[in-house]
Amino acid sequence: MSYNHLSLEERHYINTALKKEISISQIAKDLERSQSTISREVNRNKGHRGYRYKQANSKALQRHKDK
Repeated sequence: MSYNHLSLEERHYINTALKKEISISQIAKDLERSQSTISREVNRNKGHRGYRYKQANSKALQRHKDK
């Protein structure tokens, strides 16, 4: 099974949508991604200041590089 990593643009959309209080399920539909993908992305990359897309992208790139 192949998959694509979330792009910076998708992460930016997630960030913007969350600020507008759009649901995870609607974000998933908008991005044509599974709800679990969006949920994992947000949970993995949120901190005390919430979800920050640039930081999330940097962390994802670092995790990929460390493999």
